[in-house]
Amino acid sequence: MKIGKTLEIDTTQVLDINGQDMTLYEVSRWMSLIRGIETIDKTAQRLKINLDKDKTWVKPLALQRYIEEDTPASITEVKVLIDKEEEEK
Repeated sequence: MKIGKTLEIDTTQVLDINGQDMTLYEVSRWMSLIRGIETIDKTAQRLKINLDKDKTWVKPLALQRYIEEDTPASITEVKVLIDKEEEEK
């Protein structure tokens, strides 16, 4: 993967996440998605927008762009956590 080469991290490394095998890249993408949704939720709370009633906040392209931009940082964070966990063993 291009991101992995840029970061010099093996993004194909398989991780066991709650019994589910996922690559480092997949875990990082999910992490970025969760961060994006949390950002939307915090902003909505600040602006007093009820996300259950108001669906105008749904912006898939903006969320996709957020995930794309956040993925390299997420890959690095997950890799640091993995390395730290392995050192503690």
